[in-house]
Amino acid sequence: MHKPSSLHDYVVAISTAFFLTVFSGFYLYFRRGFMLNAPVGVDAFYVPNKVIANVGVLILALSFLFGPIVRYFDRFDAWLSYRKEIGIVGAFLAIFHGIISYFFLPQKYPSEYIDFSSLEFSAGLIGVSILFFLFIISFKKAINLIGASRWWFLQRFGLRLAVMFALIHVYALKWNGWVKWLTEGALPSKELAVTWLPGASLLTALFITWVVIIRLYESAFLFKSFGLTTKEIALNIELKTRGRRFFVRSFLALIILYILVLTRWVL
Repeated sequence: MHKPSSLHDYVVAISTAFFLTVFSGFYLYFRRGFMLNAPVGVDAFYVPNKVIANVGVLILALSFLFGPIVRYFDRFDAWLSYRKEIGIVGAFLAIFHGIISYFFLPQKYPSEYIDFSSLEFSAGLIGVSILFFLFIISFKKAINLIGASRWWFLQRFGLRLAVMFALIHVYALKWNGWVKWLTEGALPSKELAVTWLPGASLLTALFITWVVIIRLYESAFLFKSFGLTTKEIALNIELKTRGRRFFVRSFLALIILYILVLTRWVL
């Protein structure tokens, strides 16, 4: 259902984004050794853009995760009221990331390098376009024009597509770098001060991948619906127990995976 905009909920959403921004900013500053004072040959907004990209993806993944959290854990029912605002904040960050990448990183992404027919950039462009569309139709006038049932379908299915294209964008853009770091490590350079820490994009990708696995599991094995209907609201006790069990076990597996990645070149 459409929820009226709430100043309190926007404060919560922006505060969440701010906390993640500060955490991501400190992490990247420690790993890179610079923020705006970039070395020669590196764009001034290179690291801030990474922060915005990581936080945007995390926020979108979080909004996508709220459904399962509320369904499986009764104590978190109030979190559902923040989903719309958190999704909008995440959409703005993703759009802002696209703008910075195209217009303010001439050394990292010169115009001739950005090919929107390539998988990584086309997926990013499609994902941002979907998020912009979802934001446009989030206003009451658009909802009245479209109709509540159609609007809810577009929001549900649109967010799924946006997250899918975001995941494709991140994996296509970063996969080779992740594999190289995991197998060979990284050498000190003017762009990297701490080589044993994994890239923030790898940590972010692990989280959003886990979120997608959670949603795919419940869609395929619990509801047998991939967002095309609203069957998930009729969750029974047995399905709730199965879903909660998978959620907790997969979360523990995610924590173990984080530990392995973070200690890859320490142990």
